[in-house]
Amino acid sequence: MKRMKKNIAAALALTMVLGLAACQGGNDKTSENKKSKTDAPDSIEEKNGKDTDSGQDTQVLDSGEKIELTFWVRASSADNNQTITMEEFNASQDRIHVKVECYGDNYEEVLKLACNSGEMPDIFEITGLSNVKTYIDAGLAYPLDEYLTDDIIAEFNPSAFTKYAYDDHVYAIPIMTRFIRVFYNRDLFEEAGLDPDNFPTTLEGMYDAAKAITEAGNGEFYGFGLPIKSSSTWERNIDNISILSGLTGPCSFNYATGEFDFAKEKEIIEFFSQMYEDGLMMPGSESIDIEVLRANFIANKIGMYFDGNWMINGYNNEIEGGDTTNWDTALVPVFEGTERAKDYLMLESGDCISSSSKYPEEAFEAISYLLHNLYSAPARKDASKAAPAFSLIDAVNEEINSSSAVLALRGIAGLNTDTENLSSFAVTPHSVLTLEGDSRDTIYPLLIIQGSSMDIDTELQKLSDTYNIALKKAIAEGLLNEEDLKPEDFSYYTR
Repeated sequence: MKRMKKNIAAALALTMVLGLAACQGGNDKTSENKKSKTDAPDSIEEKNGKDTDSGQDTQVLDSGEKIELTFWVRASSADNNQTITMEEFNASQDRIHVKVECYGDNYEEVLKLACNSGEMPDIFEITGLSNVKTYIDAGLAYPLDEYLTDDIIAEFNPSAFTKYAYDDHVYAIPIMTRFIRVFYNRDLFEEAGLDPDNFPTTLEGMYDAAKAITEAGNGEFYGFGLPIKSSSTWERNIDNISILSGLTGPCSFNYATGEFDFAKEKEIIEFFSQMYEDGLMMPGSESIDIEVLRANFIANKIGMYFDGNWMINGYNNEIEGGDTTNWDTALVPVFEGTERAKDYLMLESGDCISSSSKYPEEAFEAISYLLHNLYSAPARKDASKAAPAFSLIDAVNEEINSSSAVLALRGIAGLNTDTENLSSFAVTPHSVLTLEGDSRDTIYPLLIIQGSSMDIDTELQKLSDTYNIALKKAIAEGLLNEEDLKPEDFSYYTR
């Protein structure tokens, strides 16, 4: 197995972080929980004795007795895909039973309390805001390396083994994949005399389409939606185009130089600012957040906007009117003449095996089943839950997304879940910085709204300076490792 890149993101401001430190006193040193493949037990029999590496006492079961595993997730309702998939797993065999417990907004606090009491579940979810180093430093997570055979590794997009990796060990595999697409209204395209089957492949073409739709709308609808109030707007729109264009990574971090360089996003900012100035966006865009924008899109008020792949399921199955409005999806365009790089794959939520679990092998079996069936099990239980697959396993995507039930859903045409063209970043430095100055969430809205009245070059240089000063401090404090910020032979096109 090739060397894993370190995930050195610092512990975020989670409710549980302070409590996790107390857990370390109840476990052996963290390094002793980092078992390598060569340290793995040679047999099931060895597992059923004392695990001398982790200090775990395993339990020998009587013949026919089921192994009971507890699995904690953040979901608020038991009617979630993880619970449904584990119910199917339980029914698929008679050796292991997994009990899923859902904690909603209290999840981090419950996990902290369990850590302090030493009563951890066998499997626990790392949520989107968490990072694996927090759990490793607290001695909570059991490495998966010994179970990641060459055959298993070959099934997954390589990004699966970077998000939750640390110090050459993998502790979880993400179950949620996110990427950005253009959502557009086919009816509004037709009203503007445009062909909805041929979405523009360049930003220049998208601008022209937004202008045509706005003119056709005559104040009733507009060409493009930009929810300026939402901080996520800059990642979905500007960052996404920058990554696709081979300019920077998330938040203008340049992996080729190991520094932030906001000037590289200048042309993209000016593109959106021009659309705002030319009135191609709905009036009041500066105070619109993503939820309001979605409501206007479904109400046929906005011709196009950028959103995440998960909204394909959201509009088809969850949001009222989403299954009747005539919308579709397409790949995000780049400027004319730009060589297209790989799409930005955002990864969230992985499942860890607790270092205190008596049955890590069986826990991995349950996790593996979850990774292979998370998108298909709900539809097998209830056909109305049919949804596209956004798996890190290409075979899963190919099977589910070619099914008649999924092909009948809106927005499938532009999905293109070939993970060869999707790639994540092992380290996203902006997520761990403490800034002493304005963030881009403050400056970018001003640059869009005020446009040419601001000195964009000066403002972008100020942002770069602010972020790079914070970056140096994070490196000095050991929150980031300099060698991870400038990977050898890095390319946005082949990463």
